Amino acid sequence: MPWPLSTGEKESRGIIGRLASPGEIALVLAGIALLLVVGVVGLALVAAPWNPMLLVFLQSFEMYNGSGAEVWATPIGMREGSGRYGPLPRYKSKDAPAFGSRQTHDIHLRPGESVTIVYDCDDINFRHILVRTASGRVLIVDTDRMGGLHACYGPQREEYEIPPLGQLSDAPEELVPCARGAIVRHVIREYPRD
Repeated sequence: MPWPLSTGEKESRGIIGRLASPGEIALVLAGIALLLVVGVVGLALVAAPWNPMLLVFLQSFEMYNGSGAEVWATPIGMREGSGRYGPLPRYKSKDAPAFGSRQTHDIHLRPGESVTIVYDCDDINFRHILVRTASGRVLIVDTDRMGGLHACYGPQREEYEIPPLGQLSDAPEELVPCARGAIVRHVIREYPRD
């Protein structure tokens, strides 16, 4: 039989020598819940870059401002299935696809400047670059004419240049809202309105 403990020894044993109070139980449960939340969020952030399906569809190209003027550019595409047009769904890099880019439209480019566009080409076909000038005019650069309502393709070149502004035509009125981030219906010859 073990030796009995003195009163001072029993008190120094703390929670081990007695039942936990409701406050202590709540504190432990809150700590466990916090660890679970942090663990799940951490796992999602770490595991997302290795999602093999997303990595297959991430494509990139350079967008170069050869116009000689300061412009704001928006690469847009036609969405598979609906025929709607909108900005390409961008990511910060191919190495960290868990992090989308907030800058999908109105990308500021000084003369001679370029930017790498990393986007998810699943469900969207890159078709045009909308170019907003300092005066607010919205022009259009035709890019790829690949894909349709039922098939999507990545970019067909590694670099797309915005030529001198005098060589560009005005963007169709129904596409202009895309330069502000909107998704719109745009009728093209290959896919007439239903």
